[in-house]
Amino acid sequence: MTRTAEDVWSCDGAELAVIMRPDGKGLVRLPTGRPDLWATLAAAVAHDVSGPLVLELDEADTAAADALGAAGFRPTRREQHWRIPLDRLPDRQVTADGHHFIRVADADPERVARLDNEIRQDIPGAAGWYATAAELLETLSDDEFDPALYLIAVRTETGEYDGLVRVWNRSPAPRLGCLGVRRPWRRTRLAPALLYAVALPLRERGVPEIITETDVLNRDSHRMVEHIGGVPTVVRVEWERPAP
Repeated sequence: MTRTAEDVWSCDGAELAVIMRPDGKGLVRLPTGRPDLWATLAAAVAHDVSGPLVLELDEADTAAADALGAAGFRPTRREQHWRIPLDRLPDRQVTADGHHFIRVADADPERVARLDNEIRQDIPGAAGWYATAAELLETLSDDEFDPALYLIAVRTETGEYDGLVRVWNRSPAPRLGCLGVRRPWRRTRLAPALLYAVALPLRERGVPEIITETDVLNRDSHRMVEHIGGVPTVVRVEWERPAP
């Protein structure tokens, strides 16, 4: 077992990385294809890192769950993962009364960060997340950023930012990272309109589906994904090792 960098651990050719999240917790990336080493690597990082750590596993992976428990991790939340076939969505733009959409690169980063923080506080598991304008601008240089897939809903009458949709252009399937609107605009057509606005260019490119996840306690999100034809896949469990 070696620590090859400040945030990377290696064992028998497999590497575990820890990435700091905006909420101050270290996100643990376990090496794919080497579950036999997860227990060793998890124990090492839990020993070396003093701050809180989180990671995700499939709910059915009971062997890994036992190993994480032995390393001081505890299950904290469960997420339903989904496939959203794009051919099930309307083939035309859905109207969002009183709003128009702009690309995030054309928006005020300070106002986008405030909107993002406001929306996150009502998402289970996102408490404590705090994004800054500088961090937002940094994501725009990410290889997975696509300007057509990160939109802001602007209230036409006042210029207020009321919602956003963020899809990361990953392979093999783009991931819907966030779809949210401010409280006064929930249960309106604004959120579906944002989703359809990014689905149309993806479908034109021949992309068959996107993926996303919802907290199992967030029934509103479940109902929305089901309503647009989402297909449930696996349930993943978030494990956390609190700071000693």
